[in-house]
Amino acid sequence: MIGAPLRIQLARIAQLPASEWERSLAQEFPDDASLRMQALLWLHAEKAGPELEGSPPSLGEAADERYELALLIDAGATASVWQAFDRRLGRSVAIKVFRDHSESEAIDQVLAEARAASDVVSEHVVRVLDVQYGAGRPYIVMELVSEYDPDKGDVVLGRDASSFRPRGVDEVARWVMHVARGVHEAHLRNVFHRDLKPKNVLLTPNSRRARVTDFGLAVSGTSADATHPAITLLKRGPAGPVSVRGTPEYMAPEQARGLPLTLDARSAADRATLVAIDVWGIGAIAYELLTGAPPWLPRRADDLSAWEVAASSARPEPLQRTRDGERIPPRLRRVIEKAMAIDPGARYASAAAVGNELSAFLARRPTTLDHSHALRIGLWTRRNPQLALTVLVALALIGLVGGLAGVTRARVLRLRGERDALDREVAAQKIEQTRLSAAVTRSRDELDDTRTKLAHERQNLTSLEKSIADERSSYQVLFEAKEQALRTANATTRHMLEQLDAAHRAQRIAQRARAALEQTVAELQRELDKHEKDRERVRRERDTVRAERDAIRKERDAAASARELAEKQLGAAQAELDRVRRLAEPGNASRASRK
Repeated sequence: MIGAPLRIQLARIAQLPASEWERSLAQEFPDDASLRMQALLWLHAEKAGPELEGSPPSLGEAADERYELALLIDAGATASVWQAFDRRLGRSVAIKVFRDHSESEAIDQVLAEARAASDVVSEHVVRVLDVQYGAGRPYIVMELVSEYDPDKGDVVLGRDASSFRPRGVDEVARWVMHVARGVHEAHLRNVFHRDLKPKNVLLTPNSRRARVTDFGLAVSGTSADATHPAITLLKRGPAGPVSVRGTPEYMAPEQARGLPLTLDARSAADRATLVAIDVWGIGAIAYELLTGAPPWLPRRADDLSAWEVAASSARPEPLQRTRDGERIPPRLRRVIEKAMAIDPGARYASAAAVGNELSAFLARRPTTLDHSHALRIGLWTRRNPQLALTVLVALALIGLVGGLAGVTRARVLRLRGERDALDREVAAQKIEQTRLSAAVTRSRDELDDTRTKLAHERQNLTSLEKSIADERSSYQVLFEAKEQALRTANATTRHMLEQLDAAHRAQRIAQRARAALEQTVAELQRELDKHEKDRERVRRERDTVRAERDAIRKERDAAASARELAEKQLGAAQAELDRVRRLAEPGNASRASRK
């Protein structure tokens, strides 16, 4: 029951237009979403009058036998939504029941689009199960979004995204990713929503998964539907009559300016237009879930409605921070801004592309808008922190070994240069020695020639030989000095070669360390593969145990059947034995003989 003070507050809000009720309730009861929902239901019931009072409406004799309407979930000016029980299938469903005074033309269009949406089967879309329009009131049977809550011990109904508060930017991205995938699967069956907004996204209460509802159902003649406050009107544009359809606060700019009446989803150009409108709607949902406000709001200063603002050349307020003051990541902001580009051609080509971008954002993978190499490397590092650390250590080791090898190589080159200089000097000394040897030989020849001719000059020749011996002695001293220098150079070269060998050993040690590191990575990979194989083996063993259990059950059933048969046979044998015993008694035997 509603108390008197609360009833006074609701009576004051009821004087406002139905489109203002949710905003006013959010201001009056900002911290109690459940109370806001109940108050909104009461306002709709009061406006609908006695139709919602008392027992639920009748769906017709056949439908009433199948469906039992139990709980009013939502209500508007043209329809009410009820939780019902399907007696035939034994499950709970949601039924949208239209009122008798609803406009026939609008209902025909809604039901036609509901029949088209019934072909959409997706885990991200609330499925349409049945559409009826004939005997009784028109109604649409939909899947009931609910989950069992172990804390409450009962099934809890899902709520629309406008009444949920996301736990962070990542949860918003995940919800919108679910919406994008559901919208894309509808597009694959030529079904287009054209009125995407948080109100048309239902969230499961525990798992908090998003599902799109009301494909093509957000239409309500001239009177606004409080459940789906959309507008539908015709106006004349430059190229002829156009239609404006949808919720003004979430309309794409070209949708607000009007679309041709001849849109055909089988035409490639018209299909691209319809896809672009739904892609904008996906971005608009993300916009409100992040900021807490729709993309378009009325301008009090210019006295413009939200529809007129959407149809103008204005742009939505830029995304900076969430409603809680959290900074919106630039990567997510770029994806949403591309989905909400003013030019339809600049938006994503499909809803699936938006879902893939949000999936990449959640998985810390680069999107198609992330071109910076530094950003891509940073995302890879966040996805693979251990591998990144391993690569960093390996690069440091390679740099250290490379630096040591460079220094050693420079020293070896310098020593080689010194050795080559010494080799050239020794070669010059050898040439000089050869020249001197040749000179000595010539002198000996000349001495032999002159010995016979100049005997009288022997004394002078002896002196000459003595001087030659002295010269040879000095040359020998010089030669020994050069030989000693050559041996010293060779020793130095050997020392340098030993240092080079030590450097090579250090390099080999580093290579072995790197090989050990690679072996460790390979062993970890093999261990992971082994774990996968063990898990697969356990799965196979589990299946084997299940098969054996089934076989044992079959054998047990067969044994039970055999035992029953044996018991029957034993009973028959016992009866026969009793009959024979009775015949064997003396009195019975005589009677049997007389017979």
